Amino acid sequence: MTNNRKIKIVIVFIFVFILGTTFLSTKSWAQEQSISVISTRGHFDLNSGNLTSNHNATDYNTINISKCSPEIVIFVHGWNTNEGNASEQFNRTLLSLKANGFNNTLIGYSWDSNTASPKDLNWKAWINAKTIATENGPKLAHFIIDYMNNCKKESRDIRLIGHSLGARVVLSTLESLYENDTWNKNNYKISSVHLLGAAVDNEEISKDKNNITKDITNILYNKTTPYGLAIEKEVTDFFNLYNPEDNYLEPGFYQIYPSYEFGDMALGQSGYQTMPFSIAPSLPKNYAEINVKNEILPICDADGDKKPDTPFRYGSEISTGDNHHGYMGYRNSTDKSKLIDDGAVNIIVDNWKHIPPKIDQNAEETAVCNLN
Repeated sequence: MTNNRKIKIVIVFIFVFILGTTFLSTKSWAQEQSISVISTRGHFDLNSGNLTSNHNATDYNTINISKCSPEIVIFVHGWNTNEGNASEQFNRTLLSLKANGFNNTLIGYSWDSNTASPKDLNWKAWINAKTIATENGPKLAHFIIDYMNNCKKESRDIRLIGHSLGARVVLSTLESLYENDTWNKNNYKISSVHLLGAAVDNEEISKDKNNITKDITNILYNKTTPYGLAIEKEVTDFFNLYNPEDNYLEPGFYQIYPSYEFGDMALGQSGYQTMPFSIAPSLPKNYAEINVKNEILPICDADGDKKPDTPFRYGSEISTGDNHHGYMGYRNSTDKSKLIDDGAVNIIVDNWKHIPPKIDQNAEETAVCNLN
């Protein structure tokens, strides 16, 4: 073999190698990117709600969190979300954020919320999940304090988003920060909080303890913590995005949240409580709420897995606002890297930009859950 021929073979080999490497790189970019995660998975006993013996009240694990950022958004998922579903929600939230011009860091908060199977939702599993959600507050607060201490020169904004029962994790986090001397001595502040379909009682954002202790629906739970003082002191902008038609939260045929809470109403369904007494005078000064019903499309498959989201079935009728899983957006089931719609995430980004949110004013629509 001549030297010229050897050179040509080497050149062709290099070209093929570069082309193949480029193709693989391009293919990997087409896939969902790796999300930074704070995880407390395995820290709690799912059957009792108790902290396991090898973990403490404030420890946490991190995945793919390696640098400081001028703005971080921490998204906390809701009840009965396993690790795989949590990852899907984190990625879908990021897709919706990017569709609205967000280019900074999203961190998912993954916790032991899967206390029951999707087909076996029950009161005991709900109580355990509520306990675990509350106990995750100090853990997320500890991460935030550590992050601010390490990144105070680079970090300008920490933003929290809590979906469903993840709202209780967020509220418990604010309470933990409110009681933390290190946090308060440094005058740190959470830039914004957004609750999406919050599965917490609608009086818990009050500043007045009496609004909770005098509510007859709280007798069995012996609840005494009003989160309003922590909201007002520790957060710059606080938004509750609620939806009166949310099938998980509203009274009616499915009766999920009101059944477990003995008739109490969810903050994410009704907004703050107005009956039988008004807590409006006791609301935090920075509290705002927005009805986002029309942002929740009548689509029964938000994650694009070609299966109906709970509690829908094939052939179920679904209307605007019904799908509790649609706040973070809706995936295209034939190309999961794309969205059909961004849910209520556009409202969140508008709030961050301090511009009036563009609420969809279209009339309510009804569809049939048919995924063929």
